[in-house]
Amino acid sequence: MKKKELEILLQSLHSFENPKAQWEQYITPANIAATILFMAYTLGDVESKGVAELGSGPGIFSIGSCLLGASEIHAVELDKDAILVLNRNISETNCSSITVHHNDVSKFSIAVHTVFQNVPFGSQKRHADLPFIKKAMELGSVVYALHNGATREFVIRNYERLGGKITHIRNFEFYIPKIYNFHRKERVKRSFLFLRVDTRRDNLK
Repeated sequence: MKKKELEILLQSLHSFENPKAQWEQYITPANIAATILFMAYTLGDVESKGVAELGSGPGIFSIGSCLLGASEIHAVELDKDAILVLNRNISETNCSSITVHHNDVSKFSIAVHTVFQNVPFGSQKRHADLPFIKKAMELGSVVYALHNGATREFVIRNYERLGGKITHIRNFEFYIPKIYNFHRKERVKRSFLFLRVDTRRDNLK
């Protein structure tokens, strides 16, 4: 599958129908998700590998991993409304290799090769990203993560403090639409930090 084909398929997925501000739920744009997924695929971190998506929402990274041949996929999500959308996306893409876990990420404990996550910004709850960083480092051999661009030094410091080695780093910008009552503009451009982190452990699956 080519990257453009993957992006088109991801664009067809259903998004949040009832997003929750306290969990800072925003959909990852299909073009950016496809870029990250295709990088992971090229580096051998998806095909025939165990994958987890922490805070999966509608499951764009889970579905993408399925389409790129992951052997098993775990989508971890606490929000019941988001899980309804996730299950709909799984059904419509025939991605039966995805197991949905209705759980807080801190309580998920299945080791995998690759972890994908688009973590909370920490705007609603200070350091809401830390549980995701810690859990990803605990479970995965490699982590692909999107973070608030303004927290760059903090995020990198915490991955490295937990033994991670940053192998790839990139900045993305994309527009977040007006979906919450406190949003005053129709859309706002935000900066995102993308990291690929090698945990330097051999728990490959």
